[in-house]
Amino acid sequence: MTIAAWDYVFLGKDFDAAACPNVTQAQLQKMRHEFEFWYPMDLRVSAKDLIRNHLTMSLYNHAAIWHENKEQRMVRSYFCNGYLMLNNKKMSKSTGNFMTLKECVGKFGTEASRIALADAGDTLDDANFEESVANAAILKLFVLENWIQSNIPKNVDFASPAAYDTWDKIIDNELTRIILEVTKAYSEMKFKNVVKHAFNELLSLKEIYMIAKASKPLNGHLLFRYIETLLVLLNPMIPHYC
Repeated sequence: MTIAAWDYVFLGKDFDAAACPNVTQAQLQKMRHEFEFWYPMDLRVSAKDLIRNHLTMSLYNHAAIWHENKEQRMVRSYFCNGYLMLNNKKMSKSTGNFMTLKECVGKFGTEASRIALADAGDTLDDANFEESVANAAILKLFVLENWIQSNIPKNVDFASPAAYDTWDKIIDNELTRIILEVTKAYSEMKFKNVVKHAFNELLSLKEIYMIAKASKPLNGHLLFRYIETLLVLLNPMIPHYC
């Protein structure tokens, strides 16, 4: 791998057989294809203590190597996070306040662990994994699954427009608002807000609707939209469950 070979892969220069005696153009073309598939990186994620060293050097390296076309090769975005605490205390093996990912999944299951991790926080402030949140998520997911199985709309003509009363319209409007909130939260990588709107707020909305329609039949169209909205919005976070 000579300088000319690397220039072919990373800089898009023409293949020079004389300067690349031990490798074929076909071999280098596979490498160039892989590089061009992954670059530029859409996102580089790291912890806050590394901003001043390797994240800064990443900017320097990209600017130096691709000085002729850095606009095409520079990392598109960086995201930095704080450390992870456990139950509002610093994780430390010496104090016993420590949990591995394997232990977490074994104790709470995959989906509840993911919800608690997402709820822990997204900023440069230290995130806080709370076991109470994970335990609560287990119960909420169990209850929600039973509710969906009991209330999934049956014998509804989805091709016909729904006849919504006032409460149906209110809930339908709230679903639209929540979809917009969650879409914005995902795009900004604010997963705590995703949990707030797509999980907690949607579960509360269901209870409000059930109470409001206590003496009236539930609208099948709206029920289907609610279930579909909830599962689609939560799918990136808890895909196995959804």
